[in-house]
Amino acid sequence: MSTFQPLRFVFMADCQLGAYASFSGLTDGDVAEYAQKDMTVRAAPAVTGFAWDARRYQRAIAAANSLAPDFVVMGGDMVDDANGEGELAEVRRITGLLRTEIPMYWVPGNHDVAFDAVVPTPGSVSAYRRRFGADAYAFDHKGACFIVANTAIWDHPERLPGGWEAQVAFLERELEAARQRESTHIIVFAHHPLFTASADEDDSYWNIAPERRSLVLDLLSTYDVRAVFSGHWHRNGGGLAGDLEVVVSGPVGYPLGTDPSGLRIVELGADTVEHRYVPLSEFDREGEA
Repeated sequence: MSTFQPLRFVFMADCQLGAYASFSGLTDGDVAEYAQKDMTVRAAPAVTGFAWDARRYQRAIAAANSLAPDFVVMGGDMVDDANGEGELAEVRRITGLLRTEIPMYWVPGNHDVAFDAVVPTPGSVSAYRRRFGADAYAFDHKGACFIVANTAIWDHPERLPGGWEAQVAFLERELEAARQRESTHIIVFAHHPLFTASADEDDSYWNIAPERRSLVLDLLSTYDVRAVFSGHWHRNGGGLAGDLEVVVSGPVGYPLGTDPSGLRIVELGADTVEHRYVPLSEFDREGEA
């Protein structure tokens, strides 16, 4: 049986170096068109590079250092362009500012693991593994089990024959192993939300298709998973599916709603999972939230 100890971790998502530049230089018509796609963007002069996003990621890493968590999770979309070597190098440089005793765990986002930022392929998944390591894995900490999923494959498995089935088999295998260890908590980290507001919502770019969503929700419920933490939506959301909490966390980088750039602090007690989203500006003012 696992021996549980209370712990704190930081969940952040979507630092996405290069995103600000990709949304810069828009016309009012462009802004309106994005609004029709459920994306709130802002008119700004055209820029290149990734300095805007990098500054926010560096602030997030400084905040994590001040919080001294057990570990940090980056919930996907570390870069805007999976082929962007400059973006990747800057992500690595800034991550290197994290205190050496605080591990960083990577979750693959669609911008990281798909060359077209949508549909992963054998080549793009291999490239991700060379850059960040395993794209689906599990780890234990203080009696709790944490499972990292590759939800880009959940979302678009069509160019990876057998990929979806392999993901489900991996998930079930790790859930069963956690049950055998009698893990006090089982927490899943994802990039794509299973849903953004309701378990029965329609399919969209922002969630997992209902037929695959239903299968995963049933599996997580069977194994008493406490929570799924995800990003991708670039704003806060989520809800309950039975006893499972689906948490959608806002971005470290470019927001696509009204929630500001920030990170989420998660505290696990013996019987509790408590979390709060904190804007980066709170750390700038107070040093620690």
